[in-house]
Amino acid sequence: MITDDILRQNVIQALKWELFSVDCTIIVISNNRVITLKGNVDTYKKKTQAERISSAISGVQSVINKIDVTINRLEQKKDIAITNEILTIFRWNWNTLNDTIKVKVLEGWVTLSGELEWNYQKEAAKEAITSLIGVKGVSNKINIKSQLDTKIDKTTLRLALENHLALDSKDIEIEVSDSKIILKGSVESWYQKEIAGFIAWKTRGVVSVENELLIEDE
Repeated sequence: MITDDILRQNVIQALKWELFSVDCTIIVISNNRVITLKGNVDTYKKKTQAERISSAISGVQSVINKIDVTINRLEQKKDIAITNEILTIFRWNWNTLNDTIKVKVLEGWVTLSGELEWNYQKEAAKEAITSLIGVKGVSNKINIKSQLDTKIDKTTLRLALENHLALDSKDIEIEVSDSKIILKGSVESWYQKEIAGFIAWKTRGVVSVENELLIEDE
């Protein structure tokens, strides 16, 4: 089994390769294959990227992201300015082209609420604003409207899981209850668990996903 010290070094190398810059200082701690990230970055996008990169490392079971977003004084913005920029982005983004998303900004922290038809739109709304200067964090509380006339196709979901190159899906079990998908069984890493959840969320008709996949010990 990989040691915490080796795991820590692997995460550090991956972050250095893809992310580290003059405006990015990240401390990595590994304890029982749980990675904790601390330090400072200059954008919220870098914070989310650090978590994604760390979770993809073989042997990592979970990631605790305690990174702070520190905005340069010259780039500081008032909450109303951030709110107006976000609303403008949503008006021009084809995935979020509607008037149903509500935006609240408090000291740089953005809370999204409202209602959308599909989960990919909810994820697109968050992704569209992660690079915005001044945003320190995002709480995505957008609800997905129930699609009662769309039946979940379990076979299509199974094929999508099997066809993903980064996912070993042989031990994944799929249960469907009305508009809810439940994933059970096991995968090889926390990253694969996350991928399986994302794929499930893209299934037509899904309103909620319960990801109960276990991570196999190496």
